Amino acid sequence: MKDSDTKRLMLTAEIFKAIGHPDRLALLERLAEKPWCVCELAASLGLNKSVASKHLSLLHATGLIELEKKGTQVIYSLVVPCVIDMGKCSYMAVLAERKKRL
Repeated sequence: MKDSDTKRLMLTAEIFKAIGHPDRLALLERLAEKPWCVCELAASLGLNKSVASKHLSLLHATGLIELEKKGTQVIYSLVVPCVIDMGKCSYMAVLAERKKRL
């Protein structure tokens, strides 16, 4: 395998790892609606603020979201909206396969 293929696949695996938690998927779906501060985002999903912050830090490290500091608040926004489609596509594919097996 070429180095460029290896790097591409490793980065893709990092992205899938980052979105591989239900709370992170929920955070991404909310961020697809609009930018949010961590306190409102956590409250809207019933998450502890520190848990939400940890998940958001991981998503930010992968480059899926960005943050902007406004005074004492940190506002998060989605910069890779197609990641939502990845989740929906995966869900629909698995659901269709499970229906075939019934």
